[in-house]
Amino acid sequence: MRRVSLFLMGIGVSSEMVAITGMILGILAGLSFMGTSEEFHLEVFWILGMVFCVLRIACIQVDSILQHPFAERSLEDVFFNELPERVSDAITLIGFGFAMDSSPWLGLAAALAAIFSAYVRSFGVSRGVGERSAARGPMTRVHRLALLSLTSILMAVGVSTGTYALTIPQVALWVIILGCVATILVRWLKIRNV
Repeated sequence: MRRVSLFLMGIGVSSEMVAITGMILGILAGLSFMGTSEEFHLEVFWILGMVFCVLRIACIQVDSILQHPFAERSLEDVFFNELPERVSDAITLIGFGFAMDSSPWLGLAAALAAIFSAYVRSFGVSRGVGERSAARGPMTRVHRLALLSLTSILMAVGVSTGTYALTIPQVALWVIILGCVATILVRWLKIRNV
């Protein structure tokens, strides 16, 4: 991944470009998940959603390498890195809420929890916690996307929940919601200790 990042830097690709690419991938993931509710080639839409989530994880990793850890970031840099991430989080999770066997309300709750955890991270950075310390927690962006990818694979191969009340996508959204709440608490405690 570092070699890819160095190559991209060499051809003039900026962190902002990678963030916007990640936003587009997040939107495509959300639309793919919504497509599973149409009951037409469900497996294809689940796999597409998984692929877009994995590519977005790659964008997040590349973006973190492209951002120099000691460089002072302008307000414009912060805006063009933060806004695409929040849009991507919201559309991916809300789209997942409209997927087959999922729940729109859980998708909305997961999106709000993810955005609020990102807000606490940004607040922590502004208070001097440090980018890495402020971004810690049991349910980061990468964790959420990895969980959605795993859920997509399970749904694509036809794994059933049997007689349980909750479906696999609903369980994934509950894990994301509870994980984000735990992440918010971890980050908030870290901020208070500064």
